[in-house]
Amino acid sequence: MEQQQKHSSVEMWPPQEVVFRGKMFEVIQWEGKPGVTFEAAVRAPGVRLLIETEKDGMKALVMTKEVRRESNGVDYRLPGGKVFDSLSELDVHRASGEAIELLALKVAQKEGKQEAGIEHGDFVSFGVSKAGASVEWDLYYFIVKGATLGMQELEEGEEIETVILSAQEIFDKLSQGEVQEGRSAEKLWLWLVVNDLIVFGTQ
Repeated sequence: MEQQQKHSSVEMWPPQEVVFRGKMFEVIQWEGKPGVTFEAAVRAPGVRLLIETEKDGMKALVMTKEVRRESNGVDYRLPGGKVFDSLSELDVHRASGEAIELLALKVAQKEGKQEAGIEHGDFVSFGVSKAGASVEWDLYYFIVKGATLGMQELEEGEEIETVILSAQEIFDKLSQGEVQEGRSAEKLWLWLVVNDLIVFGTQ
């Protein structure tokens, strides 16, 4: 007897209402199930780059060292930035129908030049990180191979120092909590694992 396919009683894309709009975030509400209002904060997506190079005879990444308000001090970060600078720009994109993945790649290439000073290179997707159910803020990650390292082209007022960290140094900084952006820390751990840069020994 053929089984009927089961469908969720909760719609994947129910009608939504924008109840607040700031510069970078909007708050939306929708009826998740009869009589229950759900809410989420939505922000335009961002990009992060894992720019591969070598140091001390091992794989390494170009990272940035910045003083960050949310970290209350110095943080080691992956170069990157916002795909859109405002919600109004996001609105234009939504109306265009253009694939966000293609635009994220273009922005990744631009941010690589501005923040890290790289040119050329092969950009390969390393996945999309989701913030969660009640905060929609996607981060698009790219691994960059074969890039030429050059001078940064920072915007006025930006103070971003680039550093090259070996796989061992990245491991140490992750272990010591010196990478404060949790989603990027997760991708860095994954990068170490998929490149066999973490060896699990036996007692």
